[in-house]
Amino acid sequence: MDAPLTLNGTRQCLAVATAVEAHLRSLPLDARFWVSPLGRARQTASILADCWNLDFGRFAEAPEIVERAYGHWEGSTLSEVKAERPQEFEAHYVDPWGYRVPGGESKDELFARIKGWLDGLDRGYAHVVVTHSGCFRALRALYTGATRAVIEAYREPQTTAFLLRAEEETEIVPSAALLTTCGVAGTGRTVAI
Repeated sequence: MDAPLTLNGTRQCLAVATAVEAHLRSLPLDARFWVSPLGRARQTASILADCWNLDFGRFAEAPEIVERAYGHWEGSTLSEVKAERPQEFEAHYVDPWGYRVPGGESKDELFARIKGWLDGLDRGYAHVVVTHSGCFRALRALYTGATRAVIEAYREPQTTAFLLRAEEETEIVPSAALLTTCGVAGTGRTVAI
């Protein structure tokens, strides 16, 4: 699924851009910018670039940070999968990390893909990454050394950004006033993935 941002998603992006801007100014000028090749991530990066007065061309596409492939489950809620594909749902429930969704990938495979990408980054630079929930959680976990139990409890809303350093994360959340100013309805969905 590669649905475009909604109007509320665009407003959320404006709020995140404002909340992150002060942190962005503290990064070295030669920071690297990365974006998933999916449309909504590129749309988000384009809005962020505008808000931060950056050339969108600074965002390099990284296919490795595209969202987890959900195969035959793509576009379905877990409730729908449970009702329509009960055997697959049960197999996923029994082994949520190792189970590969038919036509998709497992969480273990997603984490391996993200780790491979991270291992290839030049640590001499700061990196700004625009990606999707599953990849974002993998990045957080890999940077902080989180356990699977901690990862499973991640429920950050869409308007949350993180500054990641080895074994440390700083949560960046737009204030309620900023969300209201930007016309955002709520802090955004959070999902179990």
